[in-house]
Amino acid sequence: MALKVAVIGATGSVGKQTLEVIDRFPDKFVPTLLVGGKNVELLQILGKKYGCSVFSPWLHGPAELPLDKLESSDIMVYAASTVDYLNYMSHFLGLGKPVCLSTKEIIVEAWPLIESFSGLIRPVDSEHSALWRIGAKEPGVKSIYVVGSGGSLRDRKREEIENATLDQVLSHPVWNMGPKVTFDSAFLINKSMEVIEASHLFNLRGEQISIVIERTGSIHALVDFVDGSRNVFFSKPTMLIPIAYALSYPSILPLDEETVRQPGDALGYRLDKPDFDRFPWGKLGHYALELGYTSRMAFSVADEIAFECFKDKIMKPSDIYDFLVKAIEDYRAISYPESITEYFSLRHDMIEKMWKEVRAI
Repeated sequence: MALKVAVIGATGSVGKQTLEVIDRFPDKFVPTLLVGGKNVELLQILGKKYGCSVFSPWLHGPAELPLDKLESSDIMVYAASTVDYLNYMSHFLGLGKPVCLSTKEIIVEAWPLIESFSGLIRPVDSEHSALWRIGAKEPGVKSIYVVGSGGSLRDRKREEIENATLDQVLSHPVWNMGPKVTFDSAFLINKSMEVIEASHLFNLRGEQISIVIERTGSIHALVDFVDGSRNVFFSKPTMLIPIAYALSYPSILPLDEETVRQPGDALGYRLDKPDFDRFPWGKLGHYALELGYTSRMAFSVADEIAFECFKDKIMKPSDIYDFLVKAIEDYRAISYPESITEYFSLRHDMIEKMWKEVRAI
């Protein structure tokens, strides 16, 4: 019998690719609820295509998401670019049902509130899916490597990075992603977030996690074990593989994606250390890990604001770095919320405070 799937963020990049996987395997998966954002027209088209319920705040106003459709689903894919549906995700996990989670902001910001359900959370972020598959949760892990392609500014000098335009930042050489993720990738902010994400998902200390660059996007993760062995995950740079694995776990679906190279060519890949002199944003994940959960939350919230400020030419890259560091440090002594309600209250306060600081620039 086909699994009933609720997709949060159905009209975004990962959401649309989730539906592509579902289309390939209609005998295994059927959408029961599609939640979208501003792209109401596409959401309604998808609802008619699959004959399922749809929900969007832009379509239904402040109405509640249909809980009956959510609760009748077997599995959730949380692919939204917002944390707004965290309470529904938590409710779904509380029913003992798995969530395929691609929204790194939830893992970075809200981990203490969902950690008790960690066994039901299946990472969809390509690096963390790869880490999961090659043993990052297994005993005997010594260290892990979060791999990136280097982003759109990887070959530019420091002065060029400081004066990069929005078009340059959003022109990723390998991945086709949404604008916010592409922005984060350009400055290695996404790698900082992924360091925190990996620490939370795999219960590892910051010093056990390193960032490395592999320019083709063919190596996604490495895991070193205490016996001197190493596992490496190779695949084409496509989100279809981690999405399909999360949906079908522990099975592996026959996607028929080509392998990256012939086995004998594997040693031709090159791994480089990040240039933190040019990309200091890549060090902030480890810094936020040192300062605690509330600092990690503030880092993620500040990053959302920094993206808007960069788009509107309010901040240059060096301003973004200073802004993120200040956010991390300002909240180091603030207690982490004890409930989702308190979490959203603190998040609202953070956003208001940070925008006040921006307006004072």
